[in-house]
Amino acid sequence: MMLKSYEAILDHGHLRWLGDEPDKDFLRVIVTVVEEKPSPHSTEATRAVLEKAWAIVNPPKSLEEIDQDIEQMRSEWNREWDR
Repeated sequence: MMLKSYEAILDHGHLRWLGDEPDKDFLRVIVTVVEEKPSPHSTEATRAVLEKAWAIVNPPKSLEEIDQDIEQMRSEWNREWDR
Protein backbone atom coordinates (compact mmCIF):
# COMPACT_ATOMS: atom_id res chain seq x y z
CA MET A 1 0.00 0.00 0.00
CA MET A 2 1.33 3.44 -0.94
CA LEU A 3 0.08 6.62 0.75
CA LYS A 4 0.04 9.98 -1.01
CA SER A 5 -1.44 13.21 0.33
CA TYR A 6 -3.74 15.56 -1.53
CA GLU A 7 -5.44 18.66 -0.18
CA ALA A 8 -9.17 19.03 -0.69
CA ILE A 9 -12.27 20.54 0.85
CA LEU A 10 -15.25 18.34 1.62
CA ASP A 11 -18.21 20.29 0.23
CA HIS A 12 -21.59 18.68 0.94
CA GLY A 13 -20.16 15.17 0.60
CA HIS A 14 -17.98 15.91 -2.44
CA LEU A 15 -14.24 16.46 -2.48
CA ARG A 16 -13.08 19.66 -4.14
CA TRP A 17 -9.36 19.38 -4.88
CA LEU A 18 -7.19 22.37 -3.96
CA GLY A 19 -4.06 21.35 -5.84
CA ASP A 20 -2.83 18.14 -7.42
CA GLU A 21 -5.55 15.56 -7.96
CA PRO A 22 -5.20 11.79 -7.84
CA ASP A 23 -4.85 10.29 -11.32
CA LYS A 24 -7.61 7.71 -10.77
CA ASP A 25 -11.37 8.13 -10.40
CA PHE A 26 -12.08 5.32 -7.92
CA LEU A 27 -9.79 5.27 -4.88
CA ARG A 28 -9.90 4.17 -1.28
CA VAL A 29 -9.15 7.22 0.90
CA ILE A 30 -8.41 8.08 4.52
CA VAL A 31 -9.78 11.48 5.51
CA THR A 32 -8.13 13.61 8.18
CA VAL A 33 -10.16 16.64 9.24
CA VAL A 34 -8.17 19.78 10.01
CA GLU A 35 -10.19 21.90 12.41
CA GLU A 36 -9.39 25.57 12.61
CA LYS A 37 -8.18 26.57 16.05
CA PRO A 38 -7.76 30.09 17.35
CA SER A 39 -4.23 31.38 17.15
CA PRO A 40 -2.34 30.89 20.41
CA HIS A 41 -1.49 34.58 20.07
CA SER A 42 -5.10 35.73 19.81
CA THR A 43 -6.39 38.21 22.36
CA GLU A 44 -8.90 35.72 23.76
CA ALA A 45 -6.30 32.97 24.16
CA THR A 46 -3.85 35.40 25.75
CA ARG A 47 -6.49 36.67 28.14
CA ALA A 48 -7.41 33.10 29.15
CA VAL A 49 -3.77 32.31 29.94
CA LEU A 50 -3.38 35.54 31.90
CA GLU A 51 -6.55 34.88 33.89
CA LYS A 52 -5.19 31.47 34.89
CA ALA A 53 -1.89 33.06 35.89
CA TRP A 54 -3.47 35.89 37.91
CA ALA A 55 -3.95 33.55 40.85
CA ILE A 56 -0.17 33.21 41.24
CA VAL A 57 0.69 36.91 40.83
CA ASN A 58 1.00 38.65 44.16
CA PRO A 59 -0.19 41.35 44.25
CA PRO A 60 -2.61 40.88 41.32
CA LYS A 61 -1.95 43.02 38.24
CA SER A 62 -4.30 44.53 35.69
CA LEU A 63 -4.00 43.72 31.98
CA GLU A 64 -2.53 47.18 31.43
CA GLU A 65 0.17 46.55 34.06
CA ILE A 66 0.98 43.18 32.53
CA ASP A 67 1.18 44.76 29.05
CA GLN A 68 3.57 47.40 30.42
CA ASP A 69 5.74 44.68 32.01
CA ILE A 70 5.86 42.75 28.73
CA GLU A 71 6.71 45.89 26.76
CA GLN A 72 9.52 46.64 29.23
CA MET A 73 10.90 43.10 28.85
CA ARG A 74 10.77 43.38 25.05
CA SER A 75 12.62 46.70 25.08
CA GLU A 76 15.35 45.17 27.23
CA TRP A 77 15.81 42.39 24.66
CA ASN A 78 16.06 44.69 21.64
CA ARG A 79 19.63 44.48 20.43
CA GLU A 80 21.39 45.92 17.40
CA TRP A 81 21.57 42.50 15.71
CA ASP A 82 17.78 42.03 16.07
CA ARG A 83 17.04 44.91 13.69
